[in-house]
Amino acid sequence: MKKFYTLILTCFFVSVMFSQTEKDRALIKRESNIEKLNQISEDYLATQFLFKHKAVQDKIVSNDGEINYFSHFDTSGNPVYYTLENESSAISSKIDVIRTGGSSGLDLNGSGIEFGLWDGGPPRITHQEFNDNISIIDNTTTSSHATHIAGILIASGVVAEAKGMAPSATIESYTSSNWISEVPAWAAAGGLISSHSYIIANPGSDYEKFGVYNQYSQLWDDISYNAPYLVMCTGASNNGNNNYNPDGSRYDLLASNKLGKNSIVVGACSDVLEYTGPESVNQAVFTSWGPTDDWRIKPDITAVGTSSYSTREASDTNYTTGQGCSFAAPIVSGGLALLQQHYYNNNAVYMKAATAKGLILSTTDEAGDFDGPDFSNGWGLFNAYNAAEVITNNGTTAIISELTLNQDDTYSVNIQVDGSEPLSVAICWNDPAAKPLEDELYNDSTPMLINDLDVRVVSESETYYPWIMVPNTSYDNYTAAASKGDNFRDNIEIINVETIESGQYTVNVTHKGTLQDGLQDFSLIINGVKLESLSVSEVTAEDTIVVFPNPVNDVLNIKLNSNTYQDIKVNLYNLVGQKQLEATFNTQKDVEIDVSQLSKGIYFLNVQDDNNTIITTKKIIVD
Repeated sequence: MKKFYTLILTCFFVSVMFSQTEKDRALIKRESNIEKLNQISEDYLATQFLFKHKAVQDKIVSNDGEINYFSHFDTSGNPVYYTLENESSAISSKIDVIRTGGSSGLDLNGSGIEFGLWDGGPPRITHQEFNDNISIIDNTTTSSHATHIAGILIASGVVAEAKGMAPSATIESYTSSNWISEVPAWAAAGGLISSHSYIIANPGSDYEKFGVYNQYSQLWDDISYNAPYLVMCTGASNNGNNNYNPDGSRYDLLASNKLGKNSIVVGACSDVLEYTGPESVNQAVFTSWGPTDDWRIKPDITAVGTSSYSTREASDTNYTTGQGCSFAAPIVSGGLALLQQHYYNNNAVYMKAATAKGLILSTTDEAGDFDGPDFSNGWGLFNAYNAAEVITNNGTTAIISELTLNQDDTYSVNIQVDGSEPLSVAICWNDPAAKPLEDELYNDSTPMLINDLDVRVVSESETYYPWIMVPNTSYDNYTAAASKGDNFRDNIEIINVETIESGQYTVNVTHKGTLQDGLQDFSLIINGVKLESLSVSEVTAEDTIVVFPNPVNDVLNIKLNSNTYQDIKVNLYNLVGQKQLEATFNTQKDVEIDVSQLSKGIYFLNVQDDNNTIITTKKIIVD
């Protein structure tokens, strides 16, 4: 069933003091699959208990001096190790513009946001840059790596050059060893942004394992799919100049937890103190490049990872300069904290992870030799100011919507453009985890995408398509320019139209095949629409079906502005598809349903006509 919407000007701003309250966390929990997240955590703990008697080396030093730390036992009892990724930034990503004191006047500082930090050990919490805003959960030996990253995230600015991206935010610090148990538990408690600057089961010189979607890629997707507000952010890793590939290529050097579909993978570049064009972005020599074996666009985005000046653990006044993708990732994490704060200030609710990801990937500064994405820069250089502007303009010249696409449905929205600005349309979604491939199956191009959504912008005379990277028959044309067409690999699709004629266009979101669970949540971000085009009314008023209030405490109202439907049937389902309520109404324009006896949580309301055709499906929150 196709639904058409035309958007006219409606803009609601909520002035509040930002804080991640228990009420905020409760909403995130209701949207999360707590049972599944707890199961992931418990399964991991059970495995570790089963093999706890086995002796292992705490760390292994490779021939080239790289230190591999014991992480956990896999389900067969084999020890698994992780490797920490080795060791201006705010200016390069325009974070200084939106941070407190910046020229935008937004006065953002990350207040109320808590980062989850998983690293080799805790930061030095007594450092003068940390004002009792770090909680140590796993109490182990202080880590220089973690101290540096914590400084990038939240240093207060005692030394101005070391000021963090979000200086009023807080950190919960964990070791990387227990991340499989701790990340889902932290997400289930309402976590928003987590930072992970390590690689699990580093393949080292075994280049055949690079690009393979493995059990840890799957695990990251499983956690994020069931925790829709959690952004998991990680560096791309630093294998670019290690000559791991037989031909010395820097491409195809991402592995393991760097290959998840839903997380944000950050590549590293040099300082960009003044962006004048793509030539301003110079990739760091060490940063690893994609793609994945199924030709998805990775890394996702680029930030500064060289000359990173930050806190260190030697003393409470110790600072140093380092480099690495480890230090690019927290720039993006920190910028996301400011953007979440800005979005909350305007909407009294947080963005979902897919919204945040779609927002920052669709507002980057262009990088690379060609327009569009590539396998070295991802979608381009992180620009927090551009992203903040879209949030500011939401309801005037931009649209940010969090939606649900049902099986065999089409979401359509009519927009108006005046031709004076480029048009950008993006959809992004947390895709279900795919079945992992065996490490030996390298260069297997089987798509890992489960739910394949598609976005198009159409007019009477033209159809605009999203970017896609198209492989040759050998899957080795890494440096080729991106094309525009049907993207069936990535769970983000972005349409950029630099020059567009004024007039009305329709944005259509559809899907291929069968959607897992019969539906897929997705986020839609549109920038460059005409002011007077925005509206909350549907094109055909007599077909409007309004369901309110949502969230609901006791009575749910359904209002029918239509003479089309004589009878309607209403079914309410819980998250696992069990019917909770059903009712049939004859020739009524307004319907009331008592939901006061239902447990708090998320439900799906199906409204059907007398032919059992679904008129609409809506997500309902019982509060």
